[in-house]
Amino acid sequence: MKKYMHHLKKQNFLGGALVLAGAGLLVRLLGAGFRIPLANIVGNYGMGLYQMVFPVYALLLVIASSGIPVAISKMVAKERTAKNFQECRKILLNSLIILAVFGLLFATLFTLLADNIASLQGNEGNTKLYLAIAPAVLIVCLMAAFRGYFQGMSNMVPTAVSQLIEQTTKLAIGITLAVILLPRGVEWAVFGAILGTTIAEVFALAFLSITYLAHLRKAKREEKGQERVGTLTVRMVDLRLMWRIFKTALPITFLASVFPLILVFDSLVVVKMLTEAGESTRDATRLFGISTGAVHTLVNMPAVLAIAIGLAIVPMAAKLLKQGKKEEVKQKFFLSIKIIVVIAFFFSLFYLVFAGELINFVYARAFHENPSQIPVAVNLLRMESAMIFLVGLSTIFTSLLQGSDRSYLPLISLIIGGAAKIGFQLALIGTLGIYAVSIGNILCFTIALSLNIFWVMRFMKLKPRVTKQGLSIKARLGLLIGIYIGILFLLKFLLPPGKGWIILAGATAFLGYVIMVLVLRIFPIRIVNFIKKRGKSIQE
Repeated sequence: MKKYMHHLKKQNFLGGALVLAGAGLLVRLLGAGFRIPLANIVGNYGMGLYQMVFPVYALLLVIASSGIPVAISKMVAKERTAKNFQECRKILLNSLIILAVFGLLFATLFTLLADNIASLQGNEGNTKLYLAIAPAVLIVCLMAAFRGYFQGMSNMVPTAVSQLIEQTTKLAIGITLAVILLPRGVEWAVFGAILGTTIAEVFALAFLSITYLAHLRKAKREEKGQERVGTLTVRMVDLRLMWRIFKTALPITFLASVFPLILVFDSLVVVKMLTEAGESTRDATRLFGISTGAVHTLVNMPAVLAIAIGLAIVPMAAKLLKQGKKEEVKQKFFLSIKIIVVIAFFFSLFYLVFAGELINFVYARAFHENPSQIPVAVNLLRMESAMIFLVGLSTIFTSLLQGSDRSYLPLISLIIGGAAKIGFQLALIGTLGIYAVSIGNILCFTIALSLNIFWVMRFMKLKPRVTKQGLSIKARLGLLIGIYIGILFLLKFLLPPGKGWIILAGATAFLGYVIMVLVLRIFPIRIVNFIKKRGKSIQE
């Protein structure tokens, strides 16, 4: 533990983002390693049931815990800059009290209203699924406080490791329970998978608690001799501080709640509207499972880097803006955008070209009852490949606005985008079917991103300028994309029949893309050297 804390005590912006991104990539792979086999075990109908439960759970979780971790990271980062370490721990304690109250309240509501929510969705069998996930609301709320604290201290590792523990345990226990309970029916298999999620949260919380205690003991030794350092007593409970945390978290919570609220709307409305349009209830549930389960699992995987960078941007921006270093914020912000653009191009174009091969390879067994819906999944994946760009860039712009105490602006953007999505779906889902959901998602994030770009340009006083350096990077990016598209279509032409070859195509495309990024010097040499050094230090 000492060596662990020593290596990870101080991380700069890019270092912290890399730590979260590396772990986040593993988390996404483990998440896909959970959802993909689960889809093949319970089928698209089972995934439809699963996806009807999780938007409601995610909404309650967001309301209870989303804003406070970001508020903690911002407040802790500011106090850490002023070396007020006792105040940092005071912020954590008061946040834990707030989150424990909210978590317990929402877990209780989730339990009491489980039957009503299931009935409203038209799937009464979902009641036991809600009961299986209810305790996780309280557990995740408590985890959120610890993660926010460590992120504010610029130590992203506890968050990253806890996420890995969470996903690994969920994969092992959730899939095992799903297989064991499958003979009792699809609903029970889904129940086992969801119960595995709750158990996984317990393990992750235990790790964060132990890590914090080790961190606290070390801090007390280092600060020995100062007055009452590190002692969490009743006197540290401060109602005024709680109100300040709550007030800081409120706009962030509203922002974080918008899209989960939209997903809850989808879970309540989409299946019913598809049924009214002529689909059977079972087929409508399958289509909902394909869209929100199979397709979104693949689309959401590349978003890990944007989320990691976004988490690093919030405390970084709060700290540097307080110090008056606006130019440094701009430099790191533009670097973040460049990273997201390069990553998004790789995945979105690969999904666009190889959508059919990916669906057939990854979800072969999920479609055994309804192979006629495979073309639907392929088309949805091609359409939603655009979401990789939109969500990634939107995350970066939103994080900068949050770090600069302008959380209400991305909230406005997402509300407008969400309203457009809902209006579009209500008007055209009867005509376009499940495709209306994907088009609505694209419309939502296109509007939100456009507005966020406008807010950031005004706040940072950015003006479009044509410079030699700017034209150079645009030309190199254009050349990179042109060569990459050529590689993809060549691989598509040469790809032999058979599902397994898609792995070779992906590896070849990735290798070629990385080589071209290095050859064309898309990123400055100092960034490449930093990543190499960071990789060596982690290995040591």
